Amino acid sequence: MRWDQSPRYLMLASFAAAFASAGAALAAIWDHAGYNVGAGLLALLSPVLAWRAWNLTRHRRLERIQRSQLVLRLRQLPPVDLRIVAVPDREAVGFARQLRDAFVEAGWPATGVYRALPAHTGRTGLFLWVPDTNAPPPAAQYLLLALSEFGLQAVRSASVKLSDANTLELLVGLRRTAE
Repeated sequence: MRWDQSPRYLMLASFAAAFASAGAALAAIWDHAGYNVGAGLLALLSPVLAWRAWNLTRHRRLERIQRSQLVLRLRQLPPVDLRIVAVPDREAVGFARQLRDAFVEAGWPATGVYRALPAHTGRTGLFLWVPDTNAPPPAAQYLLLALSEFGLQAVRSASVKLSDANTLELLVGLRRTAE
């Protein structure tokens, strides 16, 4: 099992360690006092695995199936120049890298992950920047639809710094938290 494994597997391993700890502690009563050391170590391992699982659930990530289906869908779309930008947050940068890798695997000329401008550091969610919202390139509409098919809701916004009509920018903001 890897440290960045699915949170579900980490929680199962946490419960297994807790049960093994209880079993070793019970065995120590009848058999050998050395079981107490093993029980203590397993008791310490259990909350560490549970903490890691909880920590992973707080991070956005493309699951393997979701990623492969997104790549297949992106291969059906005409590729455009795409800049990936993220707010200066560890979770956002990690998710932006996953998205960039999926775009590159699909054959898109995606570059990044660049640091977002200070004015955008408080943004949450995904934003697709286009040169002009009144006349967005067709690729922007296709990309918004493709992302939404996989549960990645992005908001289209205008960016004056995009001079080329065929260049898009995907901003990965902070993770939205439930109120």
